[in-house]
Amino acid sequence: MLNSLNRLRKFRNASLGNLKLGNFKLLRGWTIQSKMQALLLGVSLGSVVVVSGIGWYQTQATLRNKIAEQLAGISSSKAEQFESYFENLNNQVGMLAAESNVVKAMVDLNGSFRNLERSFIPAEWDTALDTYYTEQFFPRLKTNLAPQEVTPSVYRPTGQAARYLQYHYIASNPNPVGEKNKLLDAGDGSNYTKAHAKYQKFFAGIIQKFGYYDLFLINPKTGDIVYSYFKETDFATNQLQGFYAQSSLTDLVQAVQSNPIQGNIQVADFKPYRPSYNAPAAFLATPIYSGSNMIGILAVQIPIEKIDRAISRSNNWEGSGLQKTGEVYLVGPDSLMRSTSRFWVEDPKKYQNVVRYTGTDPTTLQLMEKFNTTIGLQKINSTAAQAALAGKQGLIVDRNYRGAEVLSSYAPLKLNGLNWAILAEMEVGEAYRPLYTLQVILLMAAVLFLLGTAFLAAIAAKIFTSPLRRLTDSARRLSAGELDVEVDVKSQDEFGELATEFKEVANKLRQTEEQLETKKQENDILLHNILPSAIVDRRNEGELVIADSLKQVTILNAHVAGIAELSKQMSPVEVTEMLTRLFDEFDQAAEHFGVERQNTLSTDYVAVCGLTQIRFDHSKRTVDFALAMLDIIQRRENGRRNFALGLRISIHAGPITAGVVGTQKIAYSIWGETVYLASRLQSKTELNYILLTQNVYERVADSYTFMQNPSVNIENLGNVETWTLVTAQKLMRSQVDLVQSSFEKVKPISGKAAELFYNRLFELAPSFRPMFKGNMKPQEGKLMATLAIAVEGLRQPEKIIPAVQKLGRDHAGYGVKAEYYDTVGEALLWALAQGLGEEFTTPVRKAWEEAYTFLSEIMKEAAAEVELEKIGV
Repeated sequence: MLNSLNRLRKFRNASLGNLKLGNFKLLRGWTIQSKMQALLLGVSLGSVVVVSGIGWYQTQATLRNKIAEQLAGISSSKAEQFESYFENLNNQVGMLAAESNVVKAMVDLNGSFRNLERSFIPAEWDTALDTYYTEQFFPRLKTNLAPQEVTPSVYRPTGQAARYLQYHYIASNPNPVGEKNKLLDAGDGSNYTKAHAKYQKFFAGIIQKFGYYDLFLINPKTGDIVYSYFKETDFATNQLQGFYAQSSLTDLVQAVQSNPIQGNIQVADFKPYRPSYNAPAAFLATPIYSGSNMIGILAVQIPIEKIDRAISRSNNWEGSGLQKTGEVYLVGPDSLMRSTSRFWVEDPKKYQNVVRYTGTDPTTLQLMEKFNTTIGLQKINSTAAQAALAGKQGLIVDRNYRGAEVLSSYAPLKLNGLNWAILAEMEVGEAYRPLYTLQVILLMAAVLFLLGTAFLAAIAAKIFTSPLRRLTDSARRLSAGELDVEVDVKSQDEFGELATEFKEVANKLRQTEEQLETKKQENDILLHNILPSAIVDRRNEGELVIADSLKQVTILNAHVAGIAELSKQMSPVEVTEMLTRLFDEFDQAAEHFGVERQNTLSTDYVAVCGLTQIRFDHSKRTVDFALAMLDIIQRRENGRRNFALGLRISIHAGPITAGVVGTQKIAYSIWGETVYLASRLQSKTELNYILLTQNVYERVADSYTFMQNPSVNIENLGNVETWTLVTAQKLMRSQVDLVQSSFEKVKPISGKAAELFYNRLFELAPSFRPMFKGNMKPQEGKLMATLAIAVEGLRQPEKIIPAVQKLGRDHAGYGVKAEYYDTVGEALLWALAQGLGEEFTTPVRKAWEEAYTFLSEIMKEAAAEVELEKIGV
């Protein structure tokens, strides 16, 4: 092995020297390789530049054409959609004008309107109208007007019919502004009101179906608005006289009067409309004919929402191909928008901040916010918009109304004589983003290609030195302690021979290391069997002398009784195997409860809780472990042959001293008065019982039932107070109270209760009947007397435990087995339920179940002692 290591060192030193010499030679011989590498890189770079340039210019031209076609297609598609909407709107108005109900409504409402011209108007009606205009209409109107003064007199109606109807349907209408249409019957009894109540619901259906902002019926001769659906301040006024003579609706009425052809549709472009609080409004109108006579004009106020929906496809801009910055909008001959801007819909605040810096005045911004639209408010002065209004169409890069550089596709839009323009725009940055992306991709591809070429050129120079580098690296790792290192050199030259020799050295070192690791694991297992794990860890950390003084632990000393008798009937192998299984189960239970076993030379089982790990409940854990040991020994071995094993367990708590003793044969030992007392008490313990000292009793008295024993004299220590754990159960005071109080109610019917008990017992287990001879009355009396004593003693169970134990032994002598107690308990609970009736509640039943279990367990444990005595344990 030493020779191999010496060869390894020589190999490593020689390898490093050869590597340095090789690097030096390579550096001197790289001139030609450097030229070849430079030539390869130059050719590659030239190819990349030529190919990328051609691809860039061709793709740029293709994408520009595609984007132009896309915007032109969107503009054309939106124009067709809007034209289709306007055509449908014309058809709707035309069909409505020819509808018989509309004709009747025009006749009835116009006739009754004329009759109202002769109505008397009380002064208080005019006062109410003045109040409405002063308090409701003018304050709202002023907020949407320029600072000029509003003259109230020009707005108030002057005609008799107008004053009459505006009083009943506006001023005295109990519905708030914006909901005046909800009044069907003004309650004045006039013919107009009767006709209004008849037709208002009809027109409500039309408004709801087609979404008009408002609908009007107008006298074609006088210009009187004899009906409006929403009852704004233009209701019942004359469009040809007074202040409203300057409105777009008046222009529309005059256009229809001048061209009263049936079915001809006239349009009034958007203008601020005072009855709608100066909001932009556009109208459509057509004459109403009855036969060959023109009897009226039907006008509708075009809903802004319908125009926006026709242009934006319900705000689905990205689905229309407009991406993040594209939009389509309409422009009128006054260079104002005729549709709502996409960017206003998406973020009004951001929109205001942007257009404020492009020249939009604050007053206009306020109106946009109040009307929630840019229609008739946003000025469009772009070159593309002016060209479209001039009847041209095309595609240019322009600066739009938001100051952004856009690619704009523009075209004129002719609708019913309206001279509008439609523009489809997208910011240049987004429109040409594919070009920028392509530019980045081409640049990255060129860089990656050049890097790849350089990498491939460098690989050739490394091929020769690769085996030597791998061997050197393997030697370095082996010297650092990595014994599982592998050398992957497959050449058949000197490097291959050196790699073979290196592998042999590495394999021998690895085998030696594996043998040492196996020995170490065996030593660790042996050491853990001798010492606790915590002590092993301390020794491994270098602590040579281990000695601890522990202030409080709990020690269990258990003696396995019956082994001598067992050895007479079984072979040593069988006894050993049985004790191994038994102690393995003890060890598993000890680990579960956190108790540590101590090595002993006999069959005694000594365990400590709180030795190497602090346990605040070490006494209770130890008692629980002792109960588990009793359960194990009674459950596992008893009854297999004509013998049995038993346990005598003593438990004491106090301070101890512990330490690792010995050098050749080491052991972790404990000593002190606590250890001495626990070992001496074990011989004083009854078979299959647990004996505790006062230190332990005080810690666990509330968890179990104990019986105090006479003082035990321990050599050198004197008298020691001890307690015997009778049962793991502990009756609660509330349960004892329930049992005693309910039994008081049973006493008056004790004879009946006892009779019920035995009848039920024999019904459940007919085999029990032969155990009772003769008349049952004396037996029934004994039962109730015994039960009375047991119930009375539940408050101080330690006083009745000896009597209960004796009763258990006596019953064992009568042939009563442990499994009989469940049947007896069932019969007892049934009898109590019959005797107490409704007073045998669930808590009472639970209390009796606990009390019976408590007493029966004591009796069964005492009976088990008899069985052990019979087989000599």
